[in-house]
Amino acid sequence: MVKALFCLSERVMLSPALSAAFGFTKQHHRYGLSEILMDYTADYVSDYASDFTPDFSTYSLEELLEAKRYIDREAYPERYAMIVALLNDPARFPKREVDDGQVTEHNKYATFWPRFWAAILDGLLFGLILIVERLIFDIQLNYDDKLVQALNGVLFGVYSLLMHGYFGQTVGKMIMEVKVVDHLSETDIDLWQAFRRESVNLALSILGALLVAAYLMVMASAGKVSLGLSFVVIGFTFISLSWDLSEFVTMLFNDKRRAVHDFIGKTVVVRI
Repeated sequence: MVKALFCLSERVMLSPALSAAFGFTKQHHRYGLSEILMDYTADYVSDYASDFTPDFSTYSLEELLEAKRYIDREAYPERYAMIVALLNDPARFPKREVDDGQVTEHNKYATFWPRFWAAILDGLLFGLILIVERLIFDIQLNYDDKLVQALNGVLFGVYSLLMHGYFGQTVGKMIMEVKVVDHLSETDIDLWQAFRRESVNLALSILGALLVAAYLMVMASAGKVSLGLSFVVIGFTFISLSWDLSEFVTMLFNDKRRAVHDFIGKTVVVRI
């Protein structure tokens, strides 16, 4: 069990926020959790089971701001009060410096327009790739082919999933210098986390392609669409538009500009 815990903890890196929450000292930030467990296994009860308070006076402004943002205020009200007192101490940090630090932290998450233009760039890039692909394979480019458009939507979802899973960025995000990271640790996400983040968009793209295929098959065989299928198409269109609207609205009404898919994937987009 202990060996498994060490293996699982290799990728866990400590931040001032975790120090504030769990009582680790500042010098432990650069260590992985496994190293700490190995160093302190013998003294676990005395060192980590006790209510140890980190020395916040050794923290930099950036570290204090991070600790303030992530600390559990209800579980550790004294620690939170200590952090706020240090930030408000004019002898330690001039008010302007603290305000500038908070503004910088806020700008880190001001990603609405970079993400908007990144989506435009990705759409243009993907369209260019499709044009080249059709020229290579001598396929006629027909914008009236609804099934092809629907399948392209699925391919775009797969592109977004793989790029975010392996790089944290699509090509558009790379150009606009924003990146998808884990919400809590702000470290790189993996493929599974990217899948959770893109799951709804990908599911809607696949369902949309299936509906288009069903519509075309019914039209080819019967020459008209049944009332039931019409209601399904209308309902799906309403759900898709509602999802897109909810994505836009949630981005506007939270400090970190997280859309619904970011909450599902436990991610956040930051400037780099």
